[in-house]
Amino acid sequence: MGGVPGSLVGDESVAPERLSVQLRLPPRHRAQAVVRLRGKLTSRRAPHVRRRLLRAFARAPGTVEVDLGKVTYLAPETSTLLLSAAAAARRRGIRLIVTRPSSRSLRVLEELGMQRLLDAPLHPRP
Repeated sequence: MGGVPGSLVGDESVAPERLSVQLRLPPRHRAQAVVRLRGKLTSRRAPHVRRRLLRAFARAPGTVEVDLGKVTYLAPETSTLLLSAAAAARRRGIRLIVTRPSSRSLRVLEELGMQRLLDAPLHPRP
């Protein structure tokens, strides 16, 4: 098959200005994933939270945001899980940010030293 240099099909040359390539990142490769948590985050819910965080890490090589805006209670076990997630994110080169914690959740996270592992300051929700 004698193709013309720069040809894509057979013997017909395709002018570069006629080529159109659209690149879209598949859903699992987005730059940022948001994990919105809500309700009481008790030890019973910790496995569910862990699965959601792992899924977010797999989808977002850049940044994972954990939105605590609708969390009404943050149990120590779940707080520790968030701390472990922050350490894992740092090891993987993923930026982890926690947004909109209640003042009570913020206190718990600060007591655990969470701020040292996050890539953005912790601020209570307005």
